[in-house]
Amino acid sequence: TAELPTRLVGVNRQLEKNRLTQMETSAEINRRVGRILNRRQLSHEIANLIRDNYGYTRVQLYLWLQDKAVFMLEANDSEPRDRVIIPIDQSGILGEALQLNEPIFIPDTRYSHRFPPDPKQQEMRSRVVLPIRRGETVVGILDMHSHHHTLHHSHELIGLQSLADQLGIAMHNADLYEDALQARAVAEKADQLKTRLLANVSHELRTPLNVILGYSQKALSSPNNYEIELPHELRRDISYIFQSCEHLTRLINDLLDLSRAEIDQLEIFPETISTRTFLEEVFHSIASASGGKVKWQLAVPDRLPAIQADPVRLRQILLNLLSNASKFTSSGEIVLGVSVNPPHLHLWVQDTGLGIPVDLQDRIFEPFVTSQDPGHRREGIGLGLSITRRLVALHGGVMSLESRVGKGSTFHIYLPLPNLSGNFSAPPTELLRPVLLVLSTGQEVSQTLLNLAAERELPVRQARTPEQIELILKDNTPSILAWDMAEARHDEWALVDYIRAHPQLCLLPFIVYREAPGGDIQTTAMLVKPVAQNTIMEAINGLRPDWGGGPILIVDDEPGMCDLYKQIVNDAFPGYPTLAVENGAQAIASMQMTVPGLVILDLMMPEVDGFMVLEKMRSKPETRHVPVLVMSGKLLSMDDIKRLDYANVTFQSKGLLTSDETASLLTEILEPGETLPQPTSILVKATIAFLHQNYALPITRQDIADAVGVSSSYLSKIFREEVKLTTWDYLNRLRIRKAKELLETTTDTITSIATQVGFDDSAYFSRIFRKYTAQSPQSYRQQRS
Repeated sequence: TAELPTRLVGVNRQLEKNRLTQMETSAEINRRVGRILNRRQLSHEIANLIRDNYGYTRVQLYLWLQDKAVFMLEANDSEPRDRVIIPIDQSGILGEALQLNEPIFIPDTRYSHRFPPDPKQQEMRSRVVLPIRRGETVVGILDMHSHHHTLHHSHELIGLQSLADQLGIAMHNADLYEDALQARAVAEKADQLKTRLLANVSHELRTPLNVILGYSQKALSSPNNYEIELPHELRRDISYIFQSCEHLTRLINDLLDLSRAEIDQLEIFPETISTRTFLEEVFHSIASASGGKVKWQLAVPDRLPAIQADPVRLRQILLNLLSNASKFTSSGEIVLGVSVNPPHLHLWVQDTGLGIPVDLQDRIFEPFVTSQDPGHRREGIGLGLSITRRLVALHGGVMSLESRVGKGSTFHIYLPLPNLSGNFSAPPTELLRPVLLVLSTGQEVSQTLLNLAAERELPVRQARTPEQIELILKDNTPSILAWDMAEARHDEWALVDYIRAHPQLCLLPFIVYREAPGGDIQTTAMLVKPVAQNTIMEAINGLRPDWGGGPILIVDDEPGMCDLYKQIVNDAFPGYPTLAVENGAQAIASMQMTVPGLVILDLMMPEVDGFMVLEKMRSKPETRHVPVLVMSGKLLSMDDIKRLDYANVTFQSKGLLTSDETASLLTEILEPGETLPQPTSILVKATIAFLHQNYALPITRQDIADAVGVSSSYLSKIFREEVKLTTWDYLNRLRIRKAKELLETTTDTITSIATQVGFDDSAYFSRIFRKYTAQSPQSYRQQRS
């Protein structure tokens, strides 16, 4: 009896120790469970933790689906994918725990009078059923089985119930997280679809629009290429076509601008602008084309300071506002005004049109918001003002609106003026001398060009490098560019690329010529924008010597662009034997009539592709030995290589060679005995396929040689002999071509694009990109936009 108090103290201490252990265990379980945000993973983790820490051999979690009045097995540690459904009227102890909303503990199922043993689980001895609660609502049941007799004190059951309640909170958090993930996935998918749509719009719509614009402008020019005077009605119809295409092009550009603006990738490239000259040009470009009863007025002081702005984007801002004013003003006047209000240049566009209701004046700058006047036809898609405000903000300016219904509207723009030092990167353009800029390595300029310059009262300046051009631009502003092809060197192609990328020079008329020994100009092609992007290079290709033999057959599945290029080539070099067809079937039919001297073949065409054309050619004695230059944007596989395994077949990826390199390659292909033997050529094609499939990986020169089973030095020799490039040069050009595609079709960062095309250093990627394109990746993206 004397030992009883001591024994009771020992029991109490053991109970406290057990309670402390249980609290620590519950805290650890809560800590581990709280980090899990996937509900299925959460269910399995809680089952494993309870089994390991409380000795239960089987743990099941049932979700209570109140709308269906059933329990659904969420997790079963032995069969995690099982989905058992138990109706409430067949749920037994589960339904009891749900109804009572409290734990049910059976120490030994063999002696329970309230809940008979489960015949399906005869090995079960003890059982605890806990309601999983979220607040006052039961969301599930935690069912724990043991193969052994178990005793629980009341505080232990309370601890287990607390654990079940924590599980309810964790499940709710997991559900919220899952909902957020799904919403994010939906949003990302929608964004990807939008990006893909915009990319498709850019490519699929711009290509035919460029064709239509090119043809309609050629038809409207005077004199035109057809050497006939078009009837007035036909000129009017073609003019409508041209204007409609320009309108569609602006809509496409607006959509792309909005997409870039939403991800903060809409950029500007400021330069010094002569304000008065610039405003006059923009104003008259739209005022002279308008009609009706509207009076157009330009309110510009005689003297204005030069400003730093992106000329393309500032022109877009003003044209958006002026065209909006024109749409909603049927009579009265439209004014473009400017004044100097230091530290800002104040621009405004005022009209006497319909006006904008007060409740719409804030929303009018949101995307896709347009005038809701029922008496006025809806025009546009409501992007102009939204993009305009963003562009003004990028210039560091602000934009505001004043409007009264029935009285008209005034849009105000405030752009920052230069600082008081007055230092500019370049003088105003009206202070520079206009000149004719000649690109030539020769010592003397053609007399024909000198006569042209004299007629236009233009001094002649000659340049051989980009550095010399920059020196000339400091004191002069070229009006016309001319390139002497008579002594053109390989490195001058970089100079042409530099001109095409230059924001000022790329807009100028470009004369390409070659002077014959007698002093006459053999060919002159003057190309005035807008024309397709590759028109200059295509015109230069047209000045190459006649290779003789049959005609050169061009096989491409873009008939509009193919015909347009063919016309330009024919204009530049009359009588040149060139034939263009739209598809493989036409190519085969053409070769049955006339054996070509060379075939330039695209691979990816519908129905009869380039592979089938090549196979057909090699099956006929008359075309078996006709040289073929395969020019394709397709990434080759080894299966493709097997289908190109013919003699006198050279593969080149589109966009990798300059025109000079392509011409050299064509010349060599046409000369007998200059191409590699077929077994050697197939090694080169296999190398190309390896590069196409692995360009995004960090491969070495030895990796390339190992892939085709030859030494690195031998591969370099035969590759350069057939492709006219080293393997590494080809790989870099291929990577840059893929980078261009990503810059045009995605909004990925420069660093991300560099990684995707095989560069692990974005700075090195930018240097290589500039080497091959004469501009930075960011400038390329902006130019293509």
